[in-house]
Amino acid sequence: MVSEAVVRHSLREAELARSPASAEAVYEFWVPRSNERADVAIISTTIDGFEIKTERDTLKRLPRQAEAYARLFDRCHVVLAPRHVDKAIEMLPSWWGVLVIEIDGAPSFLRLRDANANEAVDPETLVRLLWRDEAHAALCGLGVPPAPQAGRPRMWEQLLSLLDLDGLKLVVREALLRRDPARARIPSQRFVIS
Repeated sequence: MVSEAVVRHSLREAELARSPASAEAVYEFWVPRSNERADVAIISTTIDGFEIKTERDTLKRLPRQAEAYARLFDRCHVVLAPRHVDKAIEMLPSWWGVLVIEIDGAPSFLRLRDANANEAVDPETLVRLLWRDEAHAALCGLGVPPAPQAGRPRMWEQLLSLLDLDGLKLVVREALLRRDPARARIPSQRFVIS
C-alpha cells in the first residue's frame, strides 16, 4: 500500500508537468476560515486544490473539505484510491475533477473527470491568504497606501472594496508566487517530500 506522501509527490510532479513553467506547488495549503488544508495546491494562472484519499483513508471529512475548498480554489480535484471512486463522485459537485490513483511502480493518475471553474469563490476567504506586507503592497500598487497603523483586517476590507473578484484573484496569486517558503508562518511546504 502506497503512502500519501508518495502519492502527493507523484501528483505534484504530474500536475507541474501540465502547468506553466512559473507554477508553484504547495503542500498542506491552508484554507482560511476553516480548519482544512488541501494536500496539494498548484498556483499558476489559477489556484487549484487537490485532496488525496488513499486506500488507508476514509471519506468522512470529504464533505467538510469540499465545502471549505469551494470558498477558495478556482478548481478543485479529488485524487482517489479506486475503492473510493463511486462514493466520492456521489458526494462531490459535478464541477470537481476526479483522478484515480494507479500503482505500477510509482503512482500515476487516471483522469476520470476534468475540473470545471468554481463559480463560488468567496472574496472574503480569498483575501485572507494575504499577509500584512502583501496586503500593504497590493494597496500601494493600487495607489491607495493604507494608514501606517492599519492592520490586516482593515487592509483586507480596503482590497475587497477596491477590487472585483478577478482583480483580487490576480493580486493573491501574484503574492503567493512571490512568497518565500522559508518565511511561511503556516506549514506549507514547496517541493518537499515528507
